[in-house]
Amino acid sequence: MKKWMIILVLLFSGLYAKDTWYEGNLKGIEELNLEFNLKGLEDAVWENRVVSFIELRFLEYDIRMVEDQMPKLVVDIHLIDSRVEEVSSFLVLYSVYNYSISEPMYYKSLADTLITKQFMTSKIFSHEIMGQTTSQNLYRDVEKAINQLISFFIDQWYTDNPMKQF
Repeated sequence: MKKWMIILVLLFSGLYAKDTWYEGNLKGIEELNLEFNLKGLEDAVWENRVVSFIELRFLEYDIRMVEDQMPKLVVDIHLIDSRVEEVSSFLVLYSVYNYSISEPMYYKSLADTLITKQFMTSKIFSHEIMGQTTSQNLYRDVEKAINQLISFFIDQWYTDNPMKQF
């Protein structure tokens, strides 16, 4: 009997947790502040090339990169380039942060007819790709992962902003 209860709880929790947590969070985003973090490798030329690629891909969809403004797109890339071993590893993480306020502060500001100044920064979107490759293919595979994450972000962005497709 106890087993069946656990199975039922797991099944029902799977049914209620089917929606993505960031659904609707990208609504109205047309400008992003890009912060690029590369760890594990010192290659300024490749870093500039990747940043330019990211900016151009977003520009294709009329999402502009601006300075010192929210929302902020943080691209973290962690590389372990092992020339000795056969396998090198990477992690590419996309996160979008924006201002938010807590629910009690929101209702208090509505009651006081004042806009609160106690904003917080919250993560409104996040996705990551982790992989392993050879040292010779590390740059190429990281660039493919970056491209996949941009495509995933744009798909979600179009889901939240359907009129931008026309």
